[in-house]
Formats: sequence, C-alpha cells, structure tokens
Amino acid sequence: MDVFPSGAHQVSKALPVILDEIKSLEPLPQVALQVMALSEREDVTPRELIAIIQTDGGLTAKVLKLSNSAYYGFAREIASLEEAGNLLGTRSLFNLVLTSCTGRYFRNYGGCSKEAMEKLWESSVTTAITASTLARLHGHVDRHRAYTAGLLLDIGRIVLERFVIPFRGAIDAQVRLGADQTEVEQRLFGMHHAEIGAQLAERWGFPGVLIDAIRFHHAPEHARVDPLMTSFCHLAATISEAMDLDGGPDAIHLDLSAEALTVAGLDKRALADVESLLVGELKKARDMVEAE
Repeated sequence: MDVFPSGAHQVSKALPVILDEIKSLEPLPQVALQVMALSEREDVTPRELIAIIQTDGGLTAKVLKLSNSAYYGFAREIASLEEAGNLLGTRSLFNLVLTSCTGRYFRNYGGCSKEAMEKLWESSVTTAITASTLARLHGHVDRHRAYTAGLLLDIGRIVLERFVIPFRGAIDAQVRLGADQTEVEQRLFGMHHAEIGAQLAERWGFPGVLIDAIRFHHAPEHARVDPLMTSFCHLAATISEAMDLDGGPDAIHLDLSAEALTVAGLDKRALADVESLLVGELKKARDMVEAE
C-alpha cells in the first residue's frame, strides 16, 4: 500500500532546491574553521586556540557559558578562556567552539519550525556525547573526534527539514515497518540527509574523516576513511534516536547494524553493560543543550 501523498514520488521540484540550499547555506564562521584546522595538529596548545577564539566576543561568551554548564560539573566558576583551556584541554575546547557555532544553524534556520529544530539540535548533542562515551570506553577511538563527528552527523537535516513536514507521518510509518530512512528520503526527494550533510561538509572544507562519517553513518560498512569511528557514530546515532533524554536503560531498544557492531568489536550484550552509564551521560546532555 502506498502511504505517501499523491505525487510524492516525483523527485522533481525538491532536488534542485536542495542543491541550491547546499550551495547557498552560510558556512561556519571563519573563526570556527580556523579552530577546526588548528585542531588537526597534534602539537596544538590551548593558547593557540584561545588566540583565535578571543577574536570573536560572542563566541567567547558562549564557550565560557558551556564550560560552566552542569555537564562538566566544575566546583568553581570558569571565568576565562585560559582557565577553560587548562581544565578542559585543547580538544574539549575545540568541541565547545564547534557546539557553539553549530547550534545557530539548528535554531535559526529559516522555514523550519522551532520545535522541530530544537529537537534536532538536542538529538545532535546527545549523539555527540554518546559517540564520545562509547569511544572512551572502547579506548581505540579518539573520543573528541567522535564527539565532533557525532555532533555533525545530521547537519544535512537542517536543509531537508523544510521539505519533510508534509510527509513526516508517512516517513515515520515506513521506518516503523522496517524501511531504511535514507532510502525513503532518497525516494521522496532525490537525496537523503546524510549525503546532503556530506556535501555541506565538503563545501565548508571539513576534514575528510568527518565528511566520510557524515556520509556513511547510516551505512558504516561503506566508510572509506575511518570505518571504526563511523561505526561508533552509527551506534551513537541509533542509541540517541531510540532513547529519550528522560528515559532509563529500559528505554533503549536498538536496531543496530551488525557490521558496525563487528567493526567496533562490540555486541548488544556489551552495549547493555554500559546502558546505565549512557543514561547518566545523556541526562547531562540536557544541561549542555540548555546552556548553549
């Protein structure tokens, strides 16, 4: 039975507009791109990052606000970027910059409902935190890079969101019946959100490992640059989608890629052993979302 509205299968009018959106969407601020490039260096110091961050007063204020969120739980207030850098380290400081800069797309993108974008932003933060937590437990994946990738996985949805509204119920129904979400989006719009996100990341000059993770997080077996990290991103995205921030361990009902579990060296039993830890981390995510 065809659950889509009449004419929805014509990949006609949406695709050219989507491609135009990819070309025209304002890139991340220059300061964020500079910090991203600098963070790729192994020998980067907090002082170097701070020198760039301080050129943007608004960003400095946001980074300090996030540093003082309950997520990090410092006993005293962090009053300067120098303190934040010394306490958090360069990679965490970079992730705060990226979180601060990325949030504006999810909150201020024209043509989309505020509620939908807030929900998408919350999901992106929880995916980032889940990816970082899983990577830390695994020990062979950079948890900071996993956070970065997790945060950006669904950046393509900010473009697709405005086209999805008339079909949301039908898409959800198809996914509940076992359809792959990216395949449903491809059928409807001619491009799915992961490919949109990857093309945005390419246009914005992101590192190849992030572009690859964004493009293949729904199909980690096809990852080309870092299959291990992409697998962790897939697992994190699946967990984040399945679990409400206010839920408990029993709220996790996972439909995970067997290939991703194999590459990551995990199984569902191993994930079950860390469910309680993940629940605690995801509850903290609300503090990060509210502080941003």
